[in-house]
Amino acid sequence: MNTPVPVATAPAVAIPGVNILLMGPPGTGKTHCLRTLVEAGLEIFIIFTEPGMEVLGDTDPDQVHWHYIAPAQPEWDVMIKNAKLVNTFSNAELVKMPGMNKAAYSQFIDVLNVCSDFHCQRVDKHYGPVDSFGTDKAFIFDGLSGLNIMLLDLVVGGKPIRTLPDWGVAMDNEEKFINKLCLGTKCHFVMTSHVDRQVDEVLGGIKLMVSALGKKLGPAVPRFFSEVVMTVREGAEFTWSTASAGADTKARNLPWKDQQQPSFVPILDQWRKTQ
Repeated sequence: MNTPVPVATAPAVAIPGVNILLMGPPGTGKTHCLRTLVEAGLEIFIIFTEPGMEVLGDTDPDQVHWHYIAPAQPEWDVMIKNAKLVNTFSNAELVKMPGMNKAAYSQFIDVLNVCSDFHCQRVDKHYGPVDSFGTDKAFIFDGLSGLNIMLLDLVVGGKPIRTLPDWGVAMDNEEKFINKLCLGTKCHFVMTSHVDRQVDEVLGGIKLMVSALGKKLGPAVPRFFSEVVMTVREGAEFTWSTASAGADTKARNLPWKDQQQPSFVPILDQWRKTQ
């Protein structure tokens, strides 16, 4: 009698959290709506690169954690040294410099350190690496404009002239960082960004796209996001749009339409139906 051989089954692969990109002009409610992630049942962890955390100051510090890292604000003596170099050397000589006072412009390294062990400044507690978070949590990077400054600073410091290789190195670091957060994390991930008008080199025309480093990187940023949402303000009314003809948007869990409530709750409700 032949004994049946058990068939090995592959372990179930958990579906990772949703990646959401909020883009829009200043003052369209990108930071304020982050509180709705808590309404959706998540504990949230935010890296701020601009001082917008005051709009979340009324939230529960056990549910809303943040760490603020501003782009470089060098001391006066560093600024004086930079100004003296500009005043002393020609543009041709400045271009050849590897950087100016780069030690004062290392804020992107601070960002990486916080990602590797998130320290909440509200409660002075460490929560470990963000890529260890589960889908009961969301990591938010607010926002891309501050990251743009940090990454150029990382390459050139205070040097006022940036070469094409300088831009290339900064863009490569930005792309790898965003890809890490989109593809290398299990938790939900939200990034906020301002917008630029750019030529759509695939379909033609002018569209509002992510304000990233360089004209080539902006159109590539949304690739690994599930939702790319345009934040809109008309008078005192704040809404979201995934259907704006003038913006490069994307929707998997939201409907394709304008005038949507600025809330993450519908996204998380739809995502949970896939579990």
